Amino acid sequence: MKRTFITFILFLLAIAPVFAVTEQDIDSGKAKKVNLDISKIGFHKQLDIDPQVQIKDMFKGYQKSLNTKNVDKFLSIYDESYKSSDGYGKEKLRILADTIVKNYPDMKYDIKVVSIDVDVDNATVITNEKLYASMDSNIQYIKGKGFIDAESTNIYYLKRFSNEWRITSDFIINEKTAIRYGLAKYVPMLLDAPSVVAPGNEYTAVLKINLPDKYKALISIDHEEIAYPGEKIPEIFRGLKPTGIQERILYSNKENKNENATASVGIVDVKNVKDGNINIGIVGIAFLSTRVNVVEPKADNFVITDTNQQTVAPADLKNESKQ
Repeated sequence: MKRTFITFILFLLAIAPVFAVTEQDIDSGKAKKVNLDISKIGFHKQLDIDPQVQIKDMFKGYQKSLNTKNVDKFLSIYDESYKSSDGYGKEKLRILADTIVKNYPDMKYDIKVVSIDVDVDNATVITNEKLYASMDSNIQYIKGKGFIDAESTNIYYLKRFSNEWRITSDFIINEKTAIRYGLAKYVPMLLDAPSVVAPGNEYTAVLKINLPDKYKALISIDHEEIAYPGEKIPEIFRGLKPTGIQERILYSNKENKNENATASVGIVDVKNVKDGNINIGIVGIAFLSTRVNVVEPKADNFVITDTNQQTVAPADLKNESKQ
């Protein structure tokens, strides 16, 4: 303890001349008052602020910048090295943000921080996010505005630069988006799909619609790779089953590119049948999407050692599960 105290005294003596003021200086009026804000000097800067508080404040700014359509402020939260899980960087992010702000002027964005894990200069943040907006109808036969709502769960990876936290990467765990026009705005519907699949594997997309009896629905279920700009794929429409549940088996792409399971829904009012022709009126249209992350498994083969030190292979596990 004494040795430490002496070292500290020597350190003070070493820096003392920098701030020394003599009696002669005071008498002559040469002395100037020096105000030192130690919080702005080197490692002292913001050291007293809890990193979790800093990060929560950062995401409050994230939400505010989107709701005020301040794209520059929004992008300042992202580092220049940023790379998304879909493979695009900060330049593409600017294009996407500009497009959203332009197309959805009344957008309301809500972000809730679920958890924060800080490890010195790195942090992992999990959020729940929701977006609501109206949009002008560009759909033939449908009058009035449409509505878009989206909800997602995300992981953000942050790094501390000096005393600023910035996003360097992210991963969207799940995301559902719905665009609805006309009667479709009031009809409950949901598109389910697995959030993670392996490349080239089959998975099932399930569409559920609670449709009033007086209406019919024409639907198309498909999938498309997440790309900017997107590529329109041809659709084949089928009648919705009386149960209101429609399934389709899809195969994920083999290029490890994340994709969306998609559904297009047309709600029609069957007016009458005359001379064998059905007179229908389109009263609602909806477009649904559910994110599917296409991820290569880290290991194809593995073994598990049980408490009796017996090795169990994957095939054995499958056989046991059937018994």
